[in-house]
Amino acid sequence: MKNSQFKSLAQNMSVLIASVMMCHGNAIATESADPVGTLTQPTKESKAAIRYRKAVEDGCNDYALTRSQYMACNEQRARELPPLDPARREHFGELYDPVKFLQCKKDGFRQGKDCELHALRRLDQPEYWPYPDVPPMKWPEAPTPSVYEQLKKKQLLVTAKDYFEALCKAEAGEFIYRTVEGVEGVYEIRPSRRATDSEFEDRYVLEDPWNASSSGWRTFKGGNAYWESFGDQFVQPNHGKFKFAETPFVAEGRVSRIVRAHRKPESETQQTRTSVLAGKFVQVPYVVAWIEAEAVTARFGFTWRGIQRPHDRDLNIAGSELAIVDLKSNEVIALRREFVKTGKPRNRPTSANWETAAPCSWPHIVLPNDFINRALRPIQQ
Repeated sequence: MKNSQFKSLAQNMSVLIASVMMCHGNAIATESADPVGTLTQPTKESKAAIRYRKAVEDGCNDYALTRSQYMACNEQRARELPPLDPARREHFGELYDPVKFLQCKKDGFRQGKDCELHALRRLDQPEYWPYPDVPPMKWPEAPTPSVYEQLKKKQLLVTAKDYFEALCKAEAGEFIYRTVEGVEGVYEIRPSRRATDSEFEDRYVLEDPWNASSSGWRTFKGGNAYWESFGDQFVQPNHGKFKFAETPFVAEGRVSRIVRAHRKPESETQQTRTSVLAGKFVQVPYVVAWIEAEAVTARFGFTWRGIQRPHDRDLNIAGSELAIVDLKSNEVIALRREFVKTGKPRNRPTSANWETAAPCSWPHIVLPNDFINRALRPIQQ
């Protein structure tokens, strides 16, 4: 059955590729002088064309592709990669180069991961504010003069260690402007995601390495595993303390509905989860359930962003901010600013290892939900 499916896909792909070659002078099948030029896909969206587009978007990892189809797919990927923009350097991977990407695919193994480092780019992670008519929240401005400039006046050579320590002393910390008692739930304004290994090992491409690593309980593609772990952090006893937590369900670039994790009575479940009590692993009732809603009901939400400081990524340092917001006014009621410093991973061509980076607060690691619980005091269960 699988062989017949693969054969059918291969035949469809062959027809599509032949069609593209006829329209574009064999641009896919043969190496061109400009391997990252522009290629227009056939206007008719046949099943083969849709399948071909999906193969390109999925990184050409479909094993049904023959070697020639696999290379044609990667040539298309290379053509669609934009040139590196020096003005937005941090949005491109450290080794980003579409020409080297394509050459690596031609020279290397079919699933060689190092080739992907030449195509690595920052992915957009939008915010989804529930009340667009409310004035936007205001993030704090960077200090002037910068910490780097102040340090430079004191010493001729600014090392990564000195700069990191100066940033931690001058800027990092928790700033709770007001606390709110008896909060039932919280809304996630900007959903985060689990970064890939390649992103963790790249100096530039992650906007906020600290959020990416401290939110490691989130899955890359979402789905049930994402919702369950999100509920664990904010609702499940011994981890979360709220009655409910809400996050947007995004489809085709817009919020189609709100997914709400809520706490149900322990008597209604027979499932258990491993938890830590008094330093011991124990089994506790799993009381998180999910429902879908049309609108946000939480009064308070949280969001995050990566922050830039002069020469930070050059010295393997990255900063981030987490803000807790009153959604009715978008007033910031609490802010946490953190910096992390990383070293080079072993036997890798890139310069970072953000997953094991040390924050200013080390060894007292504070996860996002712990900080949120300090500003938003959950109602007693």
